[in-house]
Parts: sequence; C-alpha cells; structure tokens
Amino acid sequence: MLLFRQCASMFFLITLLLLQPSPVLATTDAESSDSFPLQRFLDLEIEGISLSTLPEEVPVILEAAGYLQRRNSMFIKTFIKEAPLPGGRSSLYRIELEDTPQHRTITYLREEGGGRNKSSVEKNKPIPDNEAAWAKAIYELVCLNVPDKMNKARSCQPLQEQEIRFGEGGFLNISAHAGAQVNASGASTILGITYFKHKQSVNDKDL
Repeated sequence: MLLFRQCASMFFLITLLLLQPSPVLATTDAESSDSFPLQRFLDLEIEGISLSTLPEEVPVILEAAGYLQRRNSMFIKTFIKEAPLPGGRSSLYRIELEDTPQHRTITYLREEGGGRNKSSVEKNKPIPDNEAAWAKAIYELVCLNVPDKMNKARSCQPLQEQEIRFGEGGFLNISAHAGAQVNASGASTILGITYFKHKQSVNDKDL
C-alpha cells in the first residue's frame, strides 16, 4: 500500500512538471511577438555613436569629430560644435546623450544662427549628406516595410531631398523598447533615438 502511494505521488509530481510552461519557450514566444529589429535600431549611428556605443567611448568619438563637451551630469552629457557659413552665419551642432535607469537617448540638433536672414533659396537647400544618411536609416525602420495603416498612423511623409520627416516632426514610440524622432531639412535638423530599458506602450493609433 505504501509503495502504491509513493508511486502515485511521484506520478502526480511528474504530471505537474510536464504541464508547467517552459520558461525558455515563454521567453521565446514573447520575443517573437515583436518583429521590430531592435539590435539594428541600437546600432544606428548618429555622428559615429549609437545606442550600443560604450559610454566611455562617446567623448572620444565626438571630440575627434570636432565637438567639445559642455555639460556632464549624472545622466546627461552634452557636446557642442560650431562651423562658419557664408554671410556671417554659423551652423550650431548639439549632441546630447541621456542615460537614466529608464532609458538611453541620443539627440542631435543642427540650427543656423547669426548673420543675415535666410533667403528662400537657402530654406529649400538639400539636407546635408551625413544628416540625410542618418535620417534615412531611422526613417527606414519607422516607415518602410511596415503596413500601410501603420505608415499612415506614423504620419510618414515621402522622402525628399529637402525634407525627411515622420510623426509631424515629434517623438514616436515605435516599439516596446524603441522610440525615434526625425525632422530633417536643409535649414535645420533634429534627430532622436531612444532605447527604453522597460517596456513602453506603442502609440500607433487605430492599428
């Protein structure tokens, strides 16, 4: 009788183990539910740095590109560069790297300052080649090879030589772990990429 009870107990435990979901399979299923190419996103480069770049390498790369570090707090590092333009104007470049327990963000800003007012011809000039390459790489992940409904929800404008833009120029959550901003033109550009260390809701509407 005792032997029968022991065998029955062992059989019950084995049955419970077999019925429990495998944590490895559960993780795999969760990861496969998000088809967004996160590693490709993390490797996108803006001025030689990406969200995958080691923090200690960032100043070295940006200083080699002509930037000077202007701010260094616990979570934020800011780098500035200035280049002259005809007519007494100048291009001002600003890169900000923010790394908090919640997210890691790279923001790039170019604007013009000083000198005479911009003419209509200058306003329609093409985006600088390096910025166009960065903007198109982000745009591709956000707006290309996605369903038409998602493309529309993200307000993806057709690519142009003078402008690359989505989300009406604002920031968008594009994946549970990724967000981006692109508003690039010949006159000024702002680019942003964010890695969320904890899952976020995606703000595509009516999908």
